[in-house]
Amino acid sequence: MWGLLITIAVSTITASSSETRIIGGEQTARNSRPYQVALYLRVGTTGRVGFCGGSLIDPQWVITAAHCCFHDDVLVDNVQAILGAYSLYDRYENGRRILNVEEIIVHPEWNSTFFLNDLALMRLSNLVQMTETINSIRLPYLNISENNFAGAASIASGWGIAAPQVTFVSPTLRQKTMSVITDALCNATMFDQLPPNMVCGISTYSGTCKGDNGGPLTIVYHVTGEEILIGVATIIDATGCNDQLPSMFTRVQRHLSWINNTTGIELL
Repeated sequence: MWGLLITIAVSTITASSSETRIIGGEQTARNSRPYQVALYLRVGTTGRVGFCGGSLIDPQWVITAAHCCFHDDVLVDNVQAILGAYSLYDRYENGRRILNVEEIIVHPEWNSTFFLNDLALMRLSNLVQMTETINSIRLPYLNISENNFAGAASIASGWGIAAPQVTFVSPTLRQKTMSVITDALCNATMFDQLPPNMVCGISTYSGTCKGDNGGPLTIVYHVTGEEILIGVATIIDATGCNDQLPSMFTRVQRHLSWINNTTGIELL
């Protein structure tokens, strides 16, 4: 159930940056999303490699999508997290770190049939130092845990593919501005099949694609001016890109207690 299976060695991948992106998106400014994490996942040491996004929420914890953590219903046990990356294939990029994932904790109520509670937490093998290129994203405040955020400008980002049948991820981090829409509108567009606790973003002729799975949806919280994480990219259309339907994300603020109980991260 990975966001994208990597079937070609990274060193052999060549692609035009105009063809590999969050569809309709643009390149991010360097260091503008220092919490963005790239995840390479596999079962064992010889299995196929999957790719997903994630977000650093603490010096030792990454949040991603639960569906990224399984292949053929088997939990992955070999995960590398790349932090501080912009040019994904540049191994010598300044400011990046590569860490192994020590532990994967899938949401106890994850439902793979309906993509309910599509969240997982990953404990890194070491604490990571906060720098200009690597920093954590703030979780939503408790007093806005029931906020819908409808009408807010949000940003989704990732190294996902650009079109169906593409087998490589973007060489550079890309982003797309989306408007958060109401649950009722999203549900209507999804033929009344919207799972609970989802947040939807929409932008003309654009959206998340395979490989963006598990990545962040953020807003600037108007009260404090801080960037906060409101969603984790979940369902991707069968064509490979959400270009005709809203992009869907698991609502982070509805799972704050689980995050706190699992990681010990203080909630404000």
